Amino acid sequence: MRALKLLLLLSSSWLLACGGGEPEALVGAPLSAEDRQLFDDGLDLVADPEALEGEWRRTWSQELDQRVRRADVVAYVRVETMRTDVDLDRRTTYRILVKGEQELLGELPADGVELRAREGDRGYNTVEGQDERILDQQFVLFLKWDRPEGSTSVTPRWHLAPRVDQVTSRTEYLLERRRDVRTEEPGTVIVHTHTQED
Repeated sequence: MRALKLLLLLSSSWLLACGGGEPEALVGAPLSAEDRQLFDDGLDLVADPEALEGEWRRTWSQELDQRVRRADVVAYVRVETMRTDVDLDRRTTYRILVKGEQELLGELPADGVELRAREGDRGYNTVEGQDERILDQQFVLFLKWDRPEGSTSVTPRWHLAPRVDQVTSRTEYLLERRRDVRTEEPGTVIVHTHTQED
């Protein structure tokens, strides 16, 4: 038994040394209360944000800004499959498999990522009954890896927005500002760094 434990320990050490451990992109951290509101495991049902007015428009714009600012991953994705599970307590969970088409910030696992919306969660109602508006559609994914204190695993917390010009152009503009990178001419990128003078 002792030899088996030693063998397992050596095997896991070898896997970590060879890169078989958890990717750095999946390190994660505990989510704040604000993060939980922004990455609500739900989706925008507004196909045309330009149609929003007043307070609705301000809220949409502020939330998009904060999602871009706080996300670990921002990517253009396509929903490949959507599955519905019901547990023993008769609570429904939607499982949405998305594949990355273009990563704008951070990295997604090569085989995609499964997004979950559980009954009772904040974003669940935006997913419920929306199969036709979700399956095989393109979205902008805003994702934050959640690793609660003491946990050894990460959970993707997410928000999907329609991949329409108003969303993509605003997202790309905000990402440029986040990186402090400005494109002046096609093919020319200027990176601004801040130095402190003595």
